[in-house]
Amino acid sequence: MFAKSSGKKISGTDTLIGQATTFEGKLVCETDLRIEGTITGDVHCNQNVIIGESGKAYSHIQASSLVIAGFMQGDVNVTESVIIESSGRLEGNVLCQSFIIKEGGKFNGNSKMQQNAPSLTNAPIAEVTNSSDT
Repeated sequence: MFAKSSGKKISGTDTLIGQATTFEGKLVCETDLRIEGTITGDVHCNQNVIIGESGKAYSHIQASSLVIAGFMQGDVNVTESVIIESSGRLEGNVLCQSFIIKEGGKFNGNSKMQQNAPSLTNAPIAEVTNSSDT
């Protein structure tokens, strides 16, 4: 009646904000997050965040990495990379180690590259200033 356990350790289930879903508030997750719907508020993710083509995020995002194929407005603080796909658009400030904008992708904001990324638990989203202002 009950199958034997395969012995594989499950690390967690990814979190999905579906296409017909709207979320408002603070979202904290330990696993990957995929946004296909709309999210408004702070996102703190210990893994990767993916904003799909139908996804919209009006957020401040802290994560390991971020891939944007949809739309995002807000500040980004990631310990690894930000990738804006050809269909993606980002309006806001970025703090990361690697920043890639694919042909057709759009970015309006400021970016700051960091060599040694701080821990996500201790890293507030930094205010980035335009270097031409100094």
